[in-house]
Amino acid sequence: MQGLLADLREAQAKLRLRSDFDPGVTGCADALARLEARMSLRPRVVVLGESNAGKTSLVNLLLDQALLPESVVANTRRPMVLRFAETVLATGITHSGRLDLRRDGIEPHDGSALESLEIGLPSERLASFDLVDTPALSTSVQLDPLRLGAADLLLWCTVATQAWKESERRLWMTISGRHRRYAILVATHEDSLRDDEDRRKIRARLTAETAECFRAIALVCATGRGKCVSLGQREHTSAAELDALIANSLSVIARQRYRAGYRLANHIVGRALKLMERGRRLSVPRLNSLATQK
Repeated sequence: MQGLLADLREAQAKLRLRSDFDPGVTGCADALARLEARMSLRPRVVVLGESNAGKTSLVNLLLDQALLPESVVANTRRPMVLRFAETVLATGITHSGRLDLRRDGIEPHDGSALESLEIGLPSERLASFDLVDTPALSTSVQLDPLRLGAADLLLWCTVATQAWKESERRLWMTISGRHRRYAILVATHEDSLRDDEDRRKIRARLTAETAECFRAIALVCATGRGKCVSLGQREHTSAAELDALIANSLSVIARQRYRAGYRLANHIVGRALKLMERGRRLSVPRLNSLATQK
């Protein structure tokens, strides 16, 4: 990816030096700048599921530490975007702008006006991707405010003891195939299953019933009771297996984005070259005409 970003910056610089051929060349350089900005974004992993499916517990499991600020944790009706930051930050996003919730708090403002929350956490695990905790879903209408178009990888949470209900299937199938292709089905509350045979049966049933709906299936102990995985002790656990699945999916997605980015960049540069070539052809008659007049 770094090679693509370097190529985009170099192409922009060269096009801006040749912008005298046609104003459209500058437009092509601007398009490459927008592509560079888009390709520079960290991947976004979004956690989805019905009520009490273990979404927030899964987020804490993925963070491997409990750092969510208490002042905003109770506000579960809005998407919460978790990003890496050197210190804890809490920002509210509204129609009119951004609010520093650690400084101003929610009370002086109309809490209902908040569209989403952005939390900055000093978690090394957020250095690779942004993580989004979402409100409980019950209808497809609730998907629109989540703006899944900006998501790279979706994790759908389902409770292991009653995994993949019909209501979940109907809701999941309203999500675009592009997202389903790389998504991971996460069965939480694994510790509620009796034994390994139960786990085998649940995994086999989910594999059969969700064929072509998910890229992978994971069973994890994410119950919020803190007895499944000690903080910092992820090796040889279901949490480590989920980490590997996420890393693998993001790697596949990154390769796809890389190829798509190069295709788009080549298209933009090709258009710029055509504009410059046209500029050269138009400049020759004008120069000849001036020479004749002299």
